[in-house]
Amino acid sequence: MNFKTVLFDFDGTIADTNRLISESHFVVMEENFPGRFKKEEMAQFNGPSLEEIYGNLDRERQDELVARYREVMLEKHDDMIGMFPGIKEVLKNLKQEGLRLGVVSTKRSDVLKRGVSILGITEYFDTIIGSSDFSHPKPDPESLFLAMDHLGAERETSVMVGDNHHDVVAGNNAGVTSVFVGWSEKTTAFIQPYRPTKIVKDPQELEEYILSGVRV
Repeated sequence: MNFKTVLFDFDGTIADTNRLISESHFVVMEENFPGRFKKEEMAQFNGPSLEEIYGNLDRERQDELVARYREVMLEKHDDMIGMFPGIKEVLKNLKQEGLRLGVVSTKRSDVLKRGVSILGITEYFDTIIGSSDFSHPKPDPESLFLAMDHLGAERETSVMVGDNHHDVVAGNNAGVTSVFVGWSEKTTAFIQPYRPTKIVKDPQELEEYILSGVRV
């Protein structure tokens, strides 16, 4: 396959924000649902939209809980955000090969762009799509279609790369190649029922897979 467009999830795929997200959720959970959750259970909340997470817990207080999570997360954000080893090199190499790159995340757009900027990778992306830009989060394909429209991308030559089943299912729903990353908190056994097109163990394998049809 000769890929031309690669869409990346952000948290847990590019950005190592797993501890940031888990600690922020745990603060909110302890404040509002004391004793209901253990800290090690917070990984389940990495992936779904904030509205889905807190709406399921308390529909009437959803907006209040989401706002509190964002407040806690932003206090920690700049100090705790990091990038997985090898990711920046992959982005640089894909860009040098002429591929169009985008970020598609359920994170609020301004916070997303702030994170991309802190990591020093803004230059590699042709579009950055956050939750402020669409109505229906992944696994609905709306955000992917929006990014593809910005990039003039076709389904047959596009890839969605992510660390959660929401990313894989969104890619499948959009009719693009879906890639699950092995550095996710989720296991390959967990993701297999969602039928990703490809599972890669590390950034190097991701780059090799995407460029396999480009470097001929």
